[in-house]
Formats: sequence, C-alpha cells, structure tokens
Amino acid sequence: MPPRRRSRAKRPRASRRSPGRSRFAASPAPRTTAPRSAAPRPAARPARSLDWLHLTGIQAYGHLGVTSKERDLGQRVEADVEIAYERNRSRPPDSLDAYVDYEEVGRLVRSQIEMSRCKLIETLAEEVAFALLEETRAPRVRVRIRKLHVPVSGFSGIPQVEIERES
Repeated sequence: MPPRRRSRAKRPRASRRSPGRSRFAASPAPRTTAPRSAAPRPAARPARSLDWLHLTGIQAYGHLGVTSKERDLGQRVEADVEIAYERNRSRPPDSLDAYVDYEEVGRLVRSQIEMSRCKLIETLAEEVAFALLEETRAPRVRVRIRKLHVPVSGFSGIPQVEIERES
C-alpha cells in the first residue's frame, strides 16, 4: 500500500499589510536571546597605553606636485607629526634615552620633504610616516602635510592630507 501524503494546511497570505505601510519597509529584527547556558565572554585585552609626541609646523622646501612647473619651482611644505610611544613606568625620570628626540624627528621630516620628488602630497605623507615608524620604532604615527603655496595661477587654498600608520 502506498504511503499517505499529508495535506498541507493553507497559510494566510503574507501580503496583508497595515494601512500606510510600504511593502518595501524592513520587517522588525527577530528577537535574539543568548542561551541560558552560554559561557561568559573572555575578558578583552587591556588597551595599550600610549603617550604622544606632537611636533607641528616643520617647514622645508620641497619639489613635488602634479605639474612639472610645481616640481621645477618647488614650494614651501609644512608638516605636523604625532608619534606614539609606549608608556613605561621604569623610565629614568627626565632622561632623553627613553623618549623620542624631537630634534631628530624634525631633521628626519625636513630631509624627507627635501629629498622627495613625488607628485602627490599623499605619497610624501606615506614616505614620512614610514621613515618615522622605522627610525623611532613607534607603534603608530600620524602625519599631516600641507603645501603652503601652490605655484599654479588662479589656485588659492592650502591643500593638506593627513594619514595614520601603524608598525
């Protein structure tokens, strides 16, 4: 004897909407509850405590720009850098050995600006950021680069880019 088929109960149509409600409106999110036997979440790692050195207004003369006129003439470029470093309670107080030397940072940034022959300030910012990460062994740096005077007729404004990179 062949097996019997179960009859399917007719479901009400889902197209019934309350008045004024669009058929494209999102349905409410399903309710979710954690199972009663769920294990507690593991404790999150404590965030690293970082101190920051800010060095602003570093100026140098650079030969960068999209147009050949910008690269040939050159222009004043200004940089702001922020360098993170790990807080260390065992540092000797008032000693430069355990901190970032901002004079060295200034020299490094100026030399990067003067040596670069890139077209974009974004590229220059990348070069400065990677040089700072390498030289200072910082876990994170932020670099802002501004062209103080763009030698293009009819242009006004100060273009600036800001990037943040991690080691």
